[in-house]
Amino acid sequence: MNNQRTIAKKRFRILAFFMDFIIFIAIGWVIAYLTDSLYDDGFGFELSGLPALLMFCIGFFLWPISEAIFGQTIGKRFFDLKVVSDNLKPIGFGQAFARFFLGFVDYCFLAGIIVAAFNKHNKRIGDLVANTVVIKYKYSS
Repeated sequence: MNNQRTIAKKRFRILAFFMDFIIFIAIGWVIAYLTDSLYDDGFGFELSGLPALLMFCIGFFLWPISEAIFGQTIGKRFFDLKVVSDNLKPIGFGQAFARFFLGFVDYCFLAGIIVAAFNKHNKRIGDLVANTVVIKYKYSS
């Protein structure tokens, strides 16, 4: 059996993020449909109260909690990516939450993409602070 690990390419990290984001929005659309919170034109929704809290909890499960438990989100799993500590060991909850909260800076201001472009390990700000790296993880026999 052989474990092959290489630094994940930026394009796969971006695709994994968009896949996770689309899943998150699709779940939101279903919740909005079930709670009659869709806009009249059907192109948006507004959640408040319990449905909004549910979406918040789902967001936490999709990103930091799934990365802390499994090392991957659904999108990362689809692209064979995994978040690990700099020493290639599994990450903890603290590292996962640091990556998640700094992700707002990384994605909103595109700072993460700019920082990753100049980093040999393709690390965004969240990875630098949390001492993590995203690897291409392929398990083969």
